Amino acid sequence: MAKSISWALIFLIPPLVHAAAPSTKAVDQVFAQWNRPNSPGCALAVIKEGHIIYEHGYGMANLELGVPITPKSVFDIGSVSKQFTAMSTLLLMQDGKLSLDDDIRKYLPEMPDYGARITIRHLLYHTSGLRDYDDLFDLIGIPEADFTTARDALQLVARQKGLNFPTGQAYLYSDTGYFLLSEIIERLTGQTLREFAQQRIFGPLGMTSTHFHDDHTMVVPQRATGYAPHASGGFEVDMSNFEQVGDGSVMTTVEDLFKWDQNFYRPQVGGPQIIQLMTTPGALDNGKATSYGIGLITERYRGLRWIHHGGEWVGYRAASSLFPDQHFSTLITCNCLGSIDPTRMATQVADLYLAGVFNDKTVRKHAVSSTNDDPTRYVGGYWSEQIGTFRRFDVREGKLRVYAPDSPRELISFGNGEFETNSEDSEHNTKYVFTRQGGSYELRSIEDGEQFSYKAVQVLDDNPKRLAEYAGEYTNEDLRTTWTLVVNNGKLIRQQWMNWDQELRPLFADGFTGELSEGQYMLHFNRDQNNRITGFDVATDLVRPMRFHRTESIP
Repeated sequence: MAKSISWALIFLIPPLVHAAAPSTKAVDQVFAQWNRPNSPGCALAVIKEGHIIYEHGYGMANLELGVPITPKSVFDIGSVSKQFTAMSTLLLMQDGKLSLDDDIRKYLPEMPDYGARITIRHLLYHTSGLRDYDDLFDLIGIPEADFTTARDALQLVARQKGLNFPTGQAYLYSDTGYFLLSEIIERLTGQTLREFAQQRIFGPLGMTSTHFHDDHTMVVPQRATGYAPHASGGFEVDMSNFEQVGDGSVMTTVEDLFKWDQNFYRPQVGGPQIIQLMTTPGALDNGKATSYGIGLITERYRGLRWIHHGGEWVGYRAASSLFPDQHFSTLITCNCLGSIDPTRMATQVADLYLAGVFNDKTVRKHAVSSTNDDPTRYVGGYWSEQIGTFRRFDVREGKLRVYAPDSPRELISFGNGEFETNSEDSEHNTKYVFTRQGGSYELRSIEDGEQFSYKAVQVLDDNPKRLAEYAGEYTNEDLRTTWTLVVNNGKLIRQQWMNWDQELRPLFADGFTGELSEGQYMLHFNRDQNNRITGFDVATDLVRPMRFHRTESIP
């Protein structure tokens, strides 16, 4: 009980340190790139001591009609929505309607028996091992722009015979868990998540411009259109007709999110114990802590306690960023993918307002200088058969960088082949350890306590000459889908019904990559003892390798 009280007090006791407010010009500069009449952009609300001390709109909510973004513009906030699904679930726990240790098959009997119980707690903390259903849709050939329903998603999830990992033994972010929570809530209450959240959260908090968007035909006043950069310049519309909710699909404004933010300090919904539960890091079954609470990430930024979550969905981006000890929050909603990074923008705004408050010296160990550890020796490509991922390393200005999968991230060297990412000075960085094996290096990555092995592979800069041997039809039973691979104009192409042809780009021998709606997948071809291709394994960041079997060759 003492722990619960102390966590509640973190939010309720006024902070002792006050930082001078920066000029609004300095804040606006963070968003200057997008603050143009021919560009989408962002809405911002800065909160201090229970008040919005600065709010602004940057760029356009609708390029076709010339409507600018304001703090009242409505955006899809993607995975920032998970905290509302989490609160809905915890309210039912508080009502005595469910237990976090309930087997999900109690409410969803159509889910497979994987040999060990998957509980509601596993769903909330992303430790279930369930494959991410959004990526599964993409692997079937259904991109985010298509029309899909909750029934479609549930049927897809329920026919998965395998897991990413044994339940409770690892952490891997998965939209599936929060989608399934929306189904459990509906079966328990007879209300959709949209109805339940309106009655128990949005209504009581006065969030009049907020709802779970479970009807793609619904007219939403003041909604900003989602955009993506167009290949030839400018922007194109990027929206979705998905109707399942729980993992995302809350539409709201930064002014409404301010009302939710204040519930962490003066809880009208849930109470202090629920807030404490949401903002306490979870753990694996072996007791090892993760950085994820319930619907929120809990870690440190520059020495301060930092509670946050980002959201990405089609042409929308969002971030909620809370420093509870300082009673300071930044809320950002955006309507374009590409280089917009709301979480990074939120920390840049915090850097301005909390300057002089940060305690950087306590954050991370110091990198060492090693004259004999030349980073160029580790340059190249590395592939993990274990999780089906590819990492490429290069050196720029004497610093080793990792591409995972594309955007380079500079690594900090600790000597003897050990490197780490530097994720905004957080406690949770990925470690890369190179070891010499014969004439090449092998790689281990360590993230959230899990270790994965990689072997060195020769990176290909162009398509291999014998592309024709990959052409054929390949089938996966869990997805109930067939991929047709053909060779056109010297490129390996994935063809699917009602979809554009998609180029598979070579990474290394028998290894290729293709585009998802969000991110990429990696494909590795398998061969028999006679060197004939028998199929391939495909994996994403949120789906561990799934095997496709070759059913037909295409001459």
